[in-house]
Amino acid sequence: MSPDAPFPQVLSAAAEGAEWAWARLYRTHAPHLLRFLASQGARDPEDLLAEVFIQIVRKLHTFTGEEGDFRAWAFRIARRRLIDAWRAEQRRPATTQEATDASHHSWHAPPADRDIDQRTAVEDILATLTVDQRAVLVLRHVHQFSVDETAAILDKTPGAVRVLQHRAVRSLRRTLATPTGWAAMAPEPGLAQA
Repeated sequence: MSPDAPFPQVLSAAAEGAEWAWARLYRTHAPHLLRFLASQGARDPEDLLAEVFIQIVRKLHTFTGEEGDFRAWAFRIARRRLIDAWRAEQRRPATTQEATDASHHSWHAPPADRDIDQRTAVEDILATLTVDQRAVLVLRHVHQFSVDETAAILDKTPGAVRVLQHRAVRSLRRTLATPTGWAAMAPEPGLAQA
């Protein structure tokens, strides 16, 4: 079957173990899932991504729906793996180096130093939000999920998602309204803009 096959055929082929179908599912969904896991502060987003796809392989026979439903289902699995990782991390004592690393998130494949500084500033500002607020913003604005899809991923009602988004935006406005909030986002004086 063709790698350009419609999603229902890809899903059927994947359920039967077709390598091309799994490759397409991975190519289509892995980059988005990886960005989501990294944006939520996963210590090792690549390892979590592998766990997500292992779970998808194990549970594919239980899935029914269209491609958008599959995407939401995969993100829901990613969110649950992330929560499991956070819980496991809390149960094990951290070394001094691990504690230092955990306090400063890293993004996958960071670009130039200036961009790293700006990303660090964004991470610091997003860190002022609750975990759920940050997840709602990332799912809604980075991954372009609807309110209903975001609610399904986070196991919340659509109303709760709207409230979380409203509170997150309000909190970000307050943070950015402070001198230190804007200062964190501004480039260093004297740096030429590319």
